Amino acid sequence: MPGPMGHKGPQGPSGQPGAPGMPGVGKPGEPGMPGNRGSPGTPGTTGQKGEPGHTGFTGQPGATGPTGPAGPQGARGFQGQPGPQGPNGDTGMVGAPGPKGTKGEQGAQGFPGKSGIPGAVGPAGQPGHTGPQGDKGAQGHTGAPGIPGAIGAPGPKGHPGLTGPMGKSGENGIPGARGQAGPPGPAGPPGLKGHPGLPGLPGPAGMTAKGIAGPQGPPGNPGPRGQDGAPGATGSPGPPGPPGEVVYHHEKSMPIKSHEEVMMPHEMMKAPMSAFSGVLTTAYPQAGTPIQFNQIIYNGENHYDSDSGVFTCQIPGLYYFSYHMHVNGANALVALYKNDEPVVFSYDEYNKGFLDQMSGSTILLLQAQDRVYVQVPDEDSNGIFSADNVHCIFSGFLIAST
Repeated sequence: MPGPMGHKGPQGPSGQPGAPGMPGVGKPGEPGMPGNRGSPGTPGTTGQKGEPGHTGFTGQPGATGPTGPAGPQGARGFQGQPGPQGPNGDTGMVGAPGPKGTKGEQGAQGFPGKSGIPGAVGPAGQPGHTGPQGDKGAQGHTGAPGIPGAIGAPGPKGHPGLTGPMGKSGENGIPGARGQAGPPGPAGPPGLKGHPGLPGLPGPAGMTAKGIAGPQGPPGNPGPRGQDGAPGATGSPGPPGPPGEVVYHHEKSMPIKSHEEVMMPHEMMKAPMSAFSGVLTTAYPQAGTPIQFNQIIYNGENHYDSDSGVFTCQIPGLYYFSYHMHVNGANALVALYKNDEPVVFSYDEYNKGFLDQMSGSTILLLQAQDRVYVQVPDEDSNGIFSADNVHCIFSGFLIAST
């Protein structure tokens, strides 16, 4: 009879690995979850400088734009000087007769008038027969007056007697009613120029607003084409080529492009770059021109020109710009410009005895050859200060290319 089972012995040494089995037959498993995004790779080296493009011909001048709207009414002007006196106006029409006036008081007796003109001599009567002259008789007593005889025929006109004394003027009669106005008489000759009158009161102030613009005239005939200008200076470096395709990958998965699935080695394509940062080394830069931040901190792509102070876009995209200024001695006004147009203004009202600061920043969408710079618009507000340990800085970089 077999005996009872003994205790389990110690484990023996591991055997040699067996031969590979036959390939299994089955369907591939479900794809795994995408892995986490890997860390960005180091920036690549700067590409070679492109060849400058040919200078284009000067374009024809554009048509004249429409007239802009009228500006707002200006402030009231100063009171003008009185104008010269105008000429006398024409004589007006005769007015309607006025109401009948009251009887005036009797005037003082006038002076005697001159003798009237003698009347015409009447015809001479028939002369009578001359009787003989008798002796002069003695003067008799005055008899009583006889009865007046009949009026005899008029005798010849005697010589004019002496002018008798002027009789008293009779009382003024009652004035008669005023007659109707007669027709206007013919215009008389112009009278002599009168003496200058006193200056008139100043007229009301005129409106200073600009009048409504008239309609736009027809376009003129095009002028002859001008001669081609001299060749311009060498252009800026051409823009780099389009950005490469970004590849995402994970340690346990195959690389995948942003728009398709392709099997490729583990690597990351370089993303486009554009950045700069410069420091101003001189105080009170010239107004009306771009400020030259000529001490370069970074300008790896050479898109910023330290001699002119202008950043020229080579990679179209979204950019971030900022500037930081110190102010001393005067008020300060600076602006960030894009293609000669101000975009952002910063102003500081200087406090005497202090070193002020001001800054500004913005995000801009730029196209190729767009220009960005910082400038002091007005010399009266140019308190920008810089020294060895007091820095003014201008920076910018590409956020994303388009």
